[in-house]
Amino acid sequence: MISEDLQDSAALYVLGSLDVSEAAAFEASLQGNPELHTLVTELRGAAGALALAAPAHRPPASLKQKVLRDIASEKTEGLTNTKTDRHGSSVSWGWAIAALFLLFSGFLFYDRIQLRREIAQVRSFDPLMQANMVTLAPANGAPAEAKATVAWESDRQTGVIKITGLPAAHAGKDYQLWVVDADHKDPVSAGLLHIDANGVAQVRFKPIAQAQHVKAFAISLERAGGVPKAEGPILLVGSTTG
Repeated sequence: MISEDLQDSAALYVLGSLDVSEAAAFEASLQGNPELHTLVTELRGAAGALALAAPAHRPPASLKQKVLRDIASEKTEGLTNTKTDRHGSSVSWGWAIAALFLLFSGFLFYDRIQLRREIAQVRSFDPLMQANMVTLAPANGAPAEAKATVAWESDRQTGVIKITGLPAAHAGKDYQLWVVDADHKDPVSAGLLHIDANGVAQVRFKPIAQAQHVKAFAISLERAGGVPKAEGPILLVGSTTG
């Protein structure tokens, strides 16, 4: 059975909180002690996922002293609260405290790194997270509650429009999205918009022609199937310049 002192030292060893002489003494204890070697391996394995996800971070200098104070206090008060694992070995509160600090210090960095990775991953699939945002407001008698937001990614010539508060088009009619671009005399069609019964739509679109200098986006009500040039009333419009 591994003594409590060696269990405590093993936890501090994995934390990197032993000084040079203490680490050397502990490594000497590892020689010829398979059970202690297994404990160190298990401690490292438990922290492996964090180590892979977070940058190297040495625990604060005060950590070692705090852990040792907790251990000394535990022994002074005679608290022998221990837990037996499935192999029958005793795990001291000192080891548990050290392991807890190991996980806590790792999670602080893991959360930050994980968040950055998730954002980067989402952006790799959806570059529109970096898009220019344009808000379209009601015009020409459109419902006052109607609104739309366009996320436009010029480099990829694609975007997403989200619409709320706009009633579904009547039979024989369709809503059509237009891109007003400085290089084109007429607005460029970006396709039809099908609004559901709740007045909501979210559509990914792509203009039928290159639009490198977009000045505005607009939604009109057109004949069913759409038109090559806008004919019907403009119901929602928004400028890229605000």
